[in-house]
Amino acid sequence: MSNEIFNATKSTIPFASRLPFHVEYGHRFNQHFYPIAVHCYVAAFAHSFATIAVDGLFYTLIQHACGMFSIIGNVLENIGKNNENDFDMKPDKIKDDNYVTALHCLRRHLLVLKFAEHIESLFTEIFFLILNLNMIGGSLAGMQVLMNLDKGANDIAGPVTIYVAQILHLFLQYWQAQFLLDYSILPYESICRANWYYTSHRCRKIFLLIMSKAVTPCKITAGKMVILSIDTFAMVVKASVSYLTMFRSLQL
Repeated sequence: MSNEIFNATKSTIPFASRLPFHVEYGHRFNQHFYPIAVHCYVAAFAHSFATIAVDGLFYTLIQHACGMFSIIGNVLENIGKNNENDFDMKPDKIKDDNYVTALHCLRRHLLVLKFAEHIESLFTEIFFLILNLNMIGGSLAGMQVLMNLDKGANDIAGPVTIYVAQILHLFLQYWQAQFLLDYSILPYESICRANWYYTSHRCRKIFLLIMSKAVTPCKITAGKMVILSIDTFAMVVKASVSYLTMFRSLQL
């Protein structure tokens, strides 16, 4: 009896509602339902997989760069701490451990800066496209929400979910870019906190070279025009809300 009820219920479900998204295939939709369903589910999986793969790669690269900046900053901050009692302004180059450590940090810092430039060049065009698409898609989803306010919850749930998902996706990308902005100046701040006055002249010259490179933070941009940061994300959300407010006022 339960199987008969299940089959009867299943048969009354429209074919279109079993797909992950709405499609238009004409009057032969039911005849070719299963090939269409396979195509829809494969397309949805491919889109989700590509999004997760690209974002995961971006997050991993950013965190690796931030970790390298943090390591360099930690090493620089500890230089000179053991020289308070036996400080020598002009030690031999071979015996100057602080100089050797600072020189190694300089080389590693240059490599990390080059790595951050590669991240920027790899993702700048992608983020320019994503930023424009999310702005357009988010505005359209918000307009759908405003137009369906007088209807049922089912008509609002879809556009609201899309709008929140796009805002969350943008926030995660801008958040990671903010990490790079903050961590890339750690070597500069670490040298300022270090006991640099207990180091040799040649070591201080290395410090100045590192500080000249670290004074300008590394950044991720969208099309070389918009710097990705939390402040920029707030501006994007504010602009999106202002567009929706203007549309709502025109609708009334």
